[in-house]
Amino acid sequence: MGATASRLQQQYLSTVEDRAKTRARGVLAELRRGAGASPLSQPLIAQRVLMELDPPLDEGLIGHGDDFSPSERAAFDALTLFALHMQSATRPVHVRQRSFGAAAGILYRHDASSKSIKPRVDALLSARDHASRLTHARSLITLMRSRDIGFDYGRFAQDLRALSGPKRAGVLLRWGRDFATPPRTSTDSPSSTLAAS
Repeated sequence: MGATASRLQQQYLSTVEDRAKTRARGVLAELRRGAGASPLSQPLIAQRVLMELDPPLDEGLIGHGDDFSPSERAAFDALTLFALHMQSATRPVHVRQRSFGAAAGILYRHDASSKSIKPRVDALLSARDHASRLTHARSLITLMRSRDIGFDYGRFAQDLRALSGPKRAGVLLRWGRDFATPPRTSTDSPSSTLAAS
């Protein structure tokens, strides 16, 4: 998923008007229509997601029958939310090594006067079902888009996949920790951070 986001982002942000940029714009516009929706209600967009994945999902991760596998669902959710995030972007929104929780924390610290960000994160972390969690994630991503704050969509897809299984609590704990902990600068060391507290 991360490679797919990188490719589409690079093509979309290219300064050269060419066929690849035009195609990326069209693909992202199509995918954006599925952001926050169920892949079952958007079969054409679900098909586009699977066609865009590079590398494609392994055979063992592809669903069989009339429902999506957890991996297909995570790819659909992550790629359609990425497309929403990319709307009118002038800077990268797929930022490797930055978690969704860390990006939400940056948004919170960037807009400290806003009283709505922490409650939105809290609602996401305490949501009991996938649809509610996705609604809160979409809301936060829309705010991140307005502030040019990005995160790692490959990692996000992995986290979304893990949320459907036994590692759910660990993902939510990590997102909460990343939200609450300001990113360390290159001059910070663990010992200096501990000594300062």
